[in-house]
Amino acid sequence: MTPSEVAERFRRFAAIECDRSPLYRRLAEGIAEDADLVALAGRTAPGQPVPNMLLAAAHDLLLGGLAHPLASFYPSLTPEPVAADPLPAFRDLCLSQQDAIEERLVTRRVQTNEVARCACFAPALALAGRDRPLALIDVGASAGLHLLWDRYGYEYSDGRRFGPAASGVGLRCELRGAERPALPDRVTVAARVGVDIHPVDVRDPQAARWLLALVWPDQPERAERVRAAMAVAVSDPPKLEAGNALDVLPAVMAEAPSEAEVCVLHCHTLNQFSPPDRQRFAAVLAGGGRPVTEVAIEWSAGEPAPRLSLTRYRGGRVREAILGTCDAHGEWLAWGLAPQ
Repeated sequence: MTPSEVAERFRRFAAIECDRSPLYRRLAEGIAEDADLVALAGRTAPGQPVPNMLLAAAHDLLLGGLAHPLASFYPSLTPEPVAADPLPAFRDLCLSQQDAIEERLVTRRVQTNEVARCACFAPALALAGRDRPLALIDVGASAGLHLLWDRYGYEYSDGRRFGPAASGVGLRCELRGAERPALPDRVTVAARVGVDIHPVDVRDPQAARWLLALVWPDQPERAERVRAAMAVAVSDPPKLEAGNALDVLPAVMAEAPSEAEVCVLHCHTLNQFSPPDRQRFAAVLAGGGRPVTEVAIEWSAGEPAPRLSLTRYRGGRVREAILGTCDAHGEWLAWGLAPQ
């Protein structure tokens, strides 16, 4: 990307994505007007969201123990953050630690696991698993924290609860609109496998810290959810397969227990696929030789919010149901069950 394109990425990021992060909005606005920071951000690996990468790289250095004045602006690092312009301190950190920042920009990837999205997934997975146990396969799994969805506790705004009450991960979700999803007593998960080009092992302290660095520092409740979910994963890590989903998914699907419903899960993943690869992905699901259910949260260009969908592949027939829309981070769900 040219410097002007990088700067525009930061302007759009500030205007569109930072409505709940005043800290990152100010930093992104300032970075867009700073030639040195734009040049540094431009070294991000191709295909990665540039603003997220630069901001996370700085956050990672601070979480790793770097003593720098920028830490005093981050609620994730101090109980009383400074109420002043953070840009000068951010600039100083990035330029004084340029080699360390660039190493992260080149080698790391944005692999968030926002476990609050599981509160939106849960009703869809309940539909997918109402007749048979589920063999879950998460595409773009990162650390596989979504695979552990049935080990989290849920509370919805209408007072209903789902999942183990004693779970260390408690998720709350606002239900919008008149319709309400059904919540079963339990869903049986027979197998769970994550597929990612670069899976994240949360037992690796540096890998776990990077997942926390990707969480915006003025949203500490999100960081606490990730920490709690990583603790669940450390105690019983899900199986993670490294590779391109288009290459490894057929074998992973074939290995699923015969008595289970193969359920392919993905969230904000298809935007990383080219149009031909999206077609190949659908063909893989349709051509697996057994019934497959796809549960997805994806956000298409021009739509006001991500869509929650459930698609069933049955002997050459494909039936998609748009179950509703939801918040990008799982804070609310507007359920509107379409005929299946």
